[in-house]
Formats: sequence, C-alpha cells, structure tokens
Amino acid sequence: HHHLCQHVAMVEAFPFPVDRDELCWKLVQESAVKEPGLKQVLAEVEKEQNMKERLLDYIWGAATQVRGELVTKARLAAPTAYGLQGESLKGNALFDVLKWLIQQGKLIHSGINAKSMTCDESKPWKNPIFLQLIKMQWWGPKGEG
Repeated sequence: HHHLCQHVAMVEAFPFPVDRDELCWKLVQESAVKEPGLKQVLAEVEKEQNMKERLLDYIWGAATQVRGELVTKARLAAPTAYGLQGESLKGNALFDVLKWLIQQGKLIHSGINAKSMTCDESKPWKNPIFLQLIKMQWWGPKGEG
C-alpha cells in the first residue's frame, strides 16, 4: 500500500486500471525484496488466488487515497492561493476568473491577481500552491514524508 502511494506521488499519478494487477504485484515483489520475512508470505499469497486478489485490491486503493487526499487539500488551499476568497468575487466575476485560470492555464503561474486577471507569465509552475500542497501532504501533521 505504502509503495503504491509513493509510486502514485512520484512516478505515475494516474496508472491505468487495466495494468493494476501487474503494477501492484510488481510493487509487492519489490517491497518483499527489502523484507526477508515477506518472501515466504508472498510465496503463500501467490498460491492462494482469493488472497492475492484481496491484497491487490487493498494496494490499488492507495492510488485513490493519495489523489483524494490531494484533492481535499487543494480545495482548502485554492481560494487563498488564487485570491478567490472574500466578498469581492461572486457570480459572474468569479466564473470569469475561474475560466481565465483554467482555460488559459494561468493557475500554474505565480503572482496571480484574480481581480485584474494578471499573473507573472515568466514563472510557470512557480505558484506557491504547489509547495503548500507538497508540504501539507508529506510533511504536515499527518504527512507521510
């Protein structure tokens, strides 16, 4: 489970569901190499198809878990990070800003001013929300870092 969480976070955020059993089993085998006692357990699991399927289902849940945790944290952080909080942006004004951020890809830039719909075009991928989400996910009070 933990190994797939790391894989989703660092290698492939959206692994294909059709590859799930193969990917999960590969990660289980890689983990077992690090723990001598797990090799024997893994050999037993491999013989019992129902147990193997349950194990793979449990491990596959890690992908959904990591993405769900990040989505929840992003929902909390986005209003402040993009200047969307407060009374000044509501209705059509809020819709226009969100449309600008998403459709024109501005949400990755730093220096976003939602009211004037401007940002620092010279700094893509420098929006502070990325660092904030990384810290919250892996180094916060419940982080896994």
